[in-house]
Amino acid sequence: MKKGEDFRGLSEKEIEVAFRELNSKFGKSDYHSTYLHRGLARFLETSGVRYKIRSGLLSGVSAREIDSLREELIESLRTAYERRQAVIRTLMDTCSLPTEQVEQRRALVDSYLSQLTGNRGEMFEVVSFAVLREYFRTFGFALQRFSTTHANDGGMDFVGGEAIYQVTTDESIQKVRRDLAKSPGTKRVLVRPTMTSAVDELCNGDVLETIELKDLLNHFISWLLARDNRSRKAQHLQSILETALAEFRRENKAESASE
Repeated sequence: MKKGEDFRGLSEKEIEVAFRELNSKFGKSDYHSTYLHRGLARFLETSGVRYKIRSGLLSGVSAREIDSLREELIESLRTAYERRQAVIRTLMDTCSLPTEQVEQRRALVDSYLSQLTGNRGEMFEVVSFAVLREYFRTFGFALQRFSTTHANDGGMDFVGGEAIYQVTTDESIQKVRRDLAKSPGTKRVLVRPTMTSAVDELCNGDVLETIELKDLLNHFISWLLARDNRSRKAQHLQSILETALAEFRRENKAESASE
């Protein structure tokens, strides 16, 4: 663009090399070819065996604006790991509080669960899992999270006895359609910040239930909190925090394993 020339695009190998070079500075995630497939569904187009940003997205955009966006993206990579470490430290400190300090634990869970931006949904996914896992555990049911936030898991964020749980902070209809297209014929539960009539219309017989942020806060957490208040010991809230802590640590290990 700066030279006033048409861009040929990059081959997949060139994209992989650039990914690994950038990732070595700010993260530890491995490269997957599915990233290109997702890009083609959103913002990339092909030019032979090469890939480039859709021309329509660049219409009326200056090189300076693209440079600014690139710097913003790099800064988000730079700070993501540091933010996670800060969360881990806070979780550790809160877990070490006296067991009777129930409210402090509840406040942290509420705060983290409501953080829907800035971390690509990692906080919402991890903490919602921790809450739901503890809730179902009290009734003798198991909920598992085998993948990590950015794993190619085929839409199976959590796995229950008869259904998969698909979790997202992306409120777009396109995201709902992509999730529903994964694992066809599989029963599922959608976990989202909010539900809308447009999303409801897309849900078919495979969607057993939908869980919103307000459900997590007003039903699941409130139910567990009532039992902790009754016993005057933060048993359930402590378990939520410990599960979240273990999951954030597992995110770190998953990234380090790809180094």
